[in-house]
Amino acid sequence: MNRPIGVFDSGIGGLSVLKECVSRLPHEDFVYLADKANMPYGGKSCEQIKSAALYCADTLFGMNCKAIVIACNTATETAVEYIRELYKREIVIGLEPAVKPCFRELCSGEYGVALVTEATAKSRKFRALVDGCENRIIVSPQPELAELIERGADLGTLRAYVGRMLLPYRDAAAVALGCSHYSHIAPLVSEFYGGKVRIYDGALGAAARLETLLKESGEAASDGKGGVRFFSTEKKRTL
Repeated sequence: MNRPIGVFDSGIGGLSVLKECVSRLPHEDFVYLADKANMPYGGKSCEQIKSAALYCADTLFGMNCKAIVIACNTATETAVEYIRELYKREIVIGLEPAVKPCFRELCSGEYGVALVTEATAKSRKFRALVDGCENRIIVSPQPELAELIERGADLGTLRAYVGRMLLPYRDAAAVALGCSHYSHIAPLVSEFYGGKVRIYDGALGAAARLETLLKESGEAASDGKGGVRFFSTEKKRTL
Protein backbone atom coordinates (compact mmCIF):
# COMPACT_ATOMS: atom_id res chain seq x y z
CA MET A 1 0.00 0.00 0.00
CA ASN A 2 2.94 2.34 0.62
CA ARG A 3 4.28 1.91 -2.88
CA PRO A 4 3.88 5.03 -5.03
CA ILE A 5 1.69 5.64 -8.06
CA GLY A 6 3.45 6.70 -11.24
CA VAL A 7 2.09 9.39 -13.54
CA PHE A 8 3.73 10.37 -16.83
CA ASP A 9 3.28 12.72 -19.74
CA SER A 10 5.53 14.34 -22.31
CA GLY A 11 5.77 17.47 -20.16
CA ILE A 12 3.62 19.67 -17.94
CA GLY A 13 0.28 18.63 -19.44
CA GLY A 14 -0.16 15.69 -17.10
CA LEU A 15 0.04 17.95 -14.05
CA SER A 16 -3.70 18.58 -14.44
CA VAL A 17 -4.28 14.83 -14.21
CA LEU A 18 -1.88 14.53 -11.27
CA LYS A 19 -3.80 17.27 -9.47
CA GLU A 20 -7.07 15.34 -9.75
CA CYS A 21 -5.42 12.11 -8.62
CA VAL A 22 -3.85 13.76 -5.57
CA SER A 23 -7.16 15.43 -4.69
CA ARG A 24 -9.01 12.12 -4.90
CA LEU A 25 -6.29 10.04 -3.22
CA PRO A 26 -4.65 12.30 -0.61
CA HIS A 27 -3.00 9.44 1.30
CA GLU A 28 -1.06 8.16 -1.71
CA ASP A 29 2.53 8.88 -2.74
CA PHE A 30 3.01 9.85 -6.38
CA VAL A 31 5.93 9.94 -8.79
CA TYR A 32 5.53 12.29 -11.76
CA LEU A 33 7.73 11.71 -14.80
CA ALA A 34 7.84 14.42 -17.48
CA ASP A 35 9.34 13.04 -20.70
CA LYS A 36 10.60 16.46 -21.76
CA ALA A 37 13.31 14.93 -23.94
CA ASN A 38 10.64 13.63 -26.32
CA MET A 39 8.06 16.39 -26.03
CA PRO A 40 5.74 16.77 -27.90
CA TYR A 41 4.32 13.29 -28.60
CA GLY A 42 1.54 14.61 -30.86
CA GLY A 43 3.62 14.95 -34.02
CA LYS A 44 5.52 11.67 -33.73
CA SER A 45 4.87 8.35 -35.45
CA CYS A 46 3.01 5.55 -33.68
CA GLU A 47 6.21 3.58 -33.15
CA GLN A 48 8.01 6.61 -31.71
CA ILE A 49 5.14 7.27 -29.30
CA LYS A 50 5.05 3.60 -28.25
CA SER A 51 8.79 3.63 -27.61
CA ALA A 52 8.64 6.80 -25.51
CA ALA A 53 5.58 5.64 -23.53
CA LEU A 54 7.07 2.21 -22.86
CA TYR A 55 10.29 3.80 -21.63
CA CYS A 56 8.28 5.87 -19.13
CA ALA A 57 6.22 2.85 -18.03
CA ASP A 58 9.36 0.73 -17.60
CA THR A 59 10.98 3.51 -15.58
CA LEU A 60 8.02 3.95 -13.23
CA PHE A 61 7.42 0.24 -12.66
CA GLY A 62 11.17 -0.03 -12.09
CA MET A 63 10.68 2.48 -9.25
CA ASN A 64 8.28 -0.01 -7.60
CA CYS A 65 5.09 1.84 -8.54
CA LYS A 66 1.91 -0.10 -7.78
CA ALA A 67 0.04 1.58 -10.64
CA ILE A 68 0.74 4.01 -13.44
CA VAL A 69 -1.40 6.69 -15.05
CA ILE A 70 -0.68 7.61 -18.66
CA ALA A 71 -1.58 11.28 -18.30
CA CYS A 72 -1.46 11.88 -22.03
CA ASN A 73 -4.26 11.36 -24.55
CA THR A 74 -1.85 10.74 -27.43
CA ALA A 75 0.19 8.13 -25.55
CA THR A 76 -3.00 6.45 -24.32
CA GLU A 77 -4.53 6.25 -27.80
CA THR A 78 -1.31 4.81 -29.22
CA ALA A 79 0.33 2.75 -26.50
CA VAL A 80 -1.96 1.85 -23.58
CA GLU A 81 -2.97 -1.58 -24.91
CA TYR A 82 0.66 -2.36 -25.70
CA ILE A 83 1.75 -1.45 -22.16
CA ARG A 84 -1.13 -3.40 -20.58
CA GLU A 85 -0.15 -6.46 -22.58
CA LEU A 86 3.41 -6.24 -21.26
CA TYR A 87 2.31 -5.51 -17.67
CA LYS A 88 -0.72 -7.78 -17.37
CA ARG A 89 -0.61 -7.96 -13.58
CA GLU A 90 -0.27 -4.22 -13.04
CA ILE A 91 -2.76 -1.35 -12.92
CA VAL A 92 -2.39 0.84 -16.01
CA ILE A 93 -4.77 3.79 -16.35
CA GLY A 94 -5.14 5.70 -19.60
CA LEU A 95 -6.48 9.16 -20.38
CA GLU A 96 -9.21 9.39 -23.00
CA PRO A 97 -10.69 12.55 -24.53
CA ALA A 98 -14.05 13.21 -22.83
CA VAL A 99 -15.93 12.88 -26.12
CA LYS A 100 -18.66 10.58 -24.79
CA PRO A 101 -19.82 12.80 -21.90
CA CYS A 102 -19.56 15.81 -24.19
CA PHE A 103 -21.83 14.15 -26.76
CA ARG A 104 -24.28 12.79 -24.18
CA GLU A 105 -24.93 16.23 -22.73
CA LEU A 106 -25.49 18.05 -26.04
CA CYS A 107 -29.03 19.35 -26.47
CA SER A 108 -30.94 19.11 -29.73
CA GLY A 109 -29.34 21.28 -32.40
CA GLU A 110 -26.07 21.69 -30.50
CA TYR A 111 -22.59 20.51 -31.51
CA GLY A 112 -19.27 20.19 -29.75
CA VAL A 113 -15.65 20.48 -30.84
CA ALA A 114 -12.83 18.15 -29.79
CA LEU A 115 -9.40 19.78 -29.63
CA VAL A 116 -6.75 17.08 -30.06
CA THR A 117 -3.20 16.47 -31.26
CA GLU A 118 -2.55 15.27 -34.79
CA ALA A 119 -1.63 11.78 -33.57
CA THR A 120 -4.83 11.45 -31.55
CA ALA A 121 -6.94 12.64 -34.49
CA LYS A 122 -5.50 9.85 -36.65
CA SER A 123 -5.80 7.06 -34.09
CA ARG A 124 -8.24 4.20 -34.59
CA LYS A 125 -9.56 4.33 -31.01
CA PHE A 126 -10.32 8.03 -31.18
CA ARG A 127 -12.02 7.78 -34.57
CA ALA A 128 -14.22 5.02 -33.17
CA LEU A 129 -15.25 7.31 -30.31
CA VAL A 130 -16.15 10.15 -32.66
CA ASP A 131 -17.93 7.90 -35.16
CA GLY A 132 -20.49 7.06 -32.48
CA CYS A 133 -21.42 10.71 -31.99
CA GLU A 134 -23.78 11.19 -34.94
CA ASN A 135 -21.55 13.83 -36.59
CA ARG A 136 -22.15 16.21 -33.69
CA ILE A 137 -18.53 16.30 -32.52
CA ILE A 138 -16.17 18.22 -34.81
CA VAL A 139 -12.52 17.13 -34.57
CA SER A 140 -9.97 19.96 -34.61
CA PRO A 141 -6.30 18.81 -34.62
CA GLN A 142 -3.86 21.34 -33.19
CA PRO A 143 -0.25 20.68 -34.30
CA GLU A 144 1.37 23.53 -32.34
CA LEU A 145 -0.71 24.15 -29.23
CA ALA A 146 0.85 21.61 -26.84
CA GLU A 147 4.34 22.89 -27.59
CA LEU A 148 3.25 26.52 -27.12
CA ILE A 149 1.88 25.64 -23.68
CA GLU A 150 4.96 23.61 -22.78
CA ARG A 151 7.26 26.48 -23.74
CA GLY A 152 5.35 28.79 -21.43
CA ALA A 153 4.07 31.12 -24.14
CA ASP A 154 2.83 34.42 -22.71
CA LEU A 155 -0.86 35.00 -22.06
CA GLY A 156 -1.29 37.34 -25.02
CA THR A 157 0.16 34.80 -27.45
CA LEU A 158 -2.03 32.01 -26.10
CA ARG A 159 -5.15 34.18 -26.10
CA ALA A 160 -4.58 35.11 -29.75
CA TYR A 161 -3.96 31.47 -30.68
CA VAL A 162 -7.10 30.31 -28.87
CA GLY A 163 -9.14 33.01 -30.59
CA ARG A 164 -7.98 31.94 -34.06
CA MET A 165 -8.42 28.27 -33.19
CA LEU A 166 -12.00 28.60 -31.95
CA LEU A 167 -13.32 31.21 -34.38
CA PRO A 168 -14.60 28.56 -36.85
CA TYR A 169 -16.51 26.95 -33.96
CA ARG A 170 -17.89 30.11 -32.35
CA ASP A 171 -21.36 28.53 -32.20
CA ALA A 172 -20.20 25.38 -30.38
CA ALA A 173 -22.02 24.50 -27.18
CA ALA A 174 -19.21 22.34 -25.75
CA VAL A 175 -15.46 21.84 -26.06
CA ALA A 176 -13.63 18.60 -25.26
CA LEU A 177 -9.98 19.18 -24.39
CA GLY A 178 -8.40 16.08 -25.92
CA CYS A 179 -4.83 16.68 -24.75
CA SER A 180 -3.78 17.04 -21.13
CA HIS A 181 -1.75 20.14 -22.04
CA TYR A 182 -4.93 21.85 -23.20
CA SER A 183 -6.36 21.87 -19.68
CA HIS A 184 -4.02 24.79 -19.04
CA ILE A 185 -5.95 26.96 -21.53
CA ALA A 186 -9.42 26.08 -20.22
CA PRO A 187 -9.86 29.63 -18.79
CA LEU A 188 -9.06 31.12 -22.21
CA VAL A 189 -11.55 28.79 -23.90
CA SER A 190 -14.21 29.85 -21.41
CA GLU A 191 -13.29 33.50 -21.96
CA PHE A 192 -13.66 33.17 -25.75
CA TYR A 193 -17.23 31.91 -25.30
CA GLY A 194 -18.10 34.43 -22.62
CA GLY A 195 -18.38 31.66 -20.05
CA LYS A 196 -21.27 30.07 -21.94
CA VAL A 197 -19.55 26.89 -23.17
CA ARG A 198 -19.32 23.52 -21.43
CA ILE A 199 -15.72 22.29 -21.17
CA TYR A 200 -14.72 18.64 -20.76
CA ASP A 201 -11.45 16.84 -20.14
CA GLY A 202 -10.55 13.31 -19.09
CA ALA A 203 -8.68 14.02 -15.85
CA LEU A 204 -11.63 13.41 -13.52
CA GLY A 205 -12.46 10.10 -15.18
CA ALA A 206 -8.86 8.88 -15.02
CA ALA A 207 -8.57 9.75 -11.31
CA ALA A 208 -11.88 8.02 -10.53
CA ARG A 209 -10.83 4.90 -12.40
CA LEU A 210 -7.50 4.82 -10.56
CA GLU A 211 -9.28 5.04 -7.19
CA THR A 212 -11.67 2.24 -8.12
CA LEU A 213 -8.96 -0.18 -9.27
CA LEU A 214 -6.73 0.50 -6.26
CA LYS A 215 -9.62 -0.26 -3.90
CA GLU A 216 -10.61 -3.39 -5.81
CA SER A 217 -7.04 -4.68 -5.70
CA GLY A 218 -6.59 -3.89 -1.98
CA GLU A 219 -3.69 -1.57 -2.84
CA ALA A 220 -5.27 1.74 -1.77
CA ALA A 221 -3.62 3.64 1.09
CA SER A 222 -6.15 4.54 3.78
CA ASP A 223 -4.13 6.83 6.02
CA GLY A 224 -0.96 8.89 6.22
CA LYS A 225 0.07 12.01 4.34
CA GLY A 226 0.92 11.49 0.70
CA GLY A 227 3.45 13.38 -1.35
CA VAL A 228 4.76 13.86 -4.89
CA ARG A 229 8.25 13.45 -6.33
CA PHE A 230 9.05 14.95 -9.72
CA PHE A 231 11.43 13.63 -12.37
CA SER A 232 12.08 14.44 -16.02
CA THR A 233 14.03 13.02 -18.93
CA GLU A 234 16.71 15.29 -20.33
CA LYS A 235 18.63 13.70 -23.17
CA LYS A 236 16.87 12.68 -26.35
CA ARG A 237 16.92 8.97 -27.13
CA THR A 238 16.64 7.41 -30.57
CA LEU A 239 12.99 6.43 -30.90
